[in-house]
Amino acid sequence: MCGIVGYLGSRDATPIILNGLKRLEYRGYDSAGIAVMNGGQIDVRKDAGKLSQLVDLVNKSPL
Repeated sequence: MCGIVGYLGSRDATPIILNGLKRLEYRGYDSAGIAVMNGGQIDVRKDAGKLSQLVDLVNKSPL
């Protein structure tokens, strides 16, 4: 299944988007990713598997 979460605002987007993805996880999973605009650049993290793997990746390499 496919699910998309978005956020536009002044707060740190990473925890908001990860929380939104957690709410969609019940629909099934095979991969997850996150992209944020950071100083005019788009930073991307993605991983195959459960959302927890993406969270670990973001913790090791913050956006």
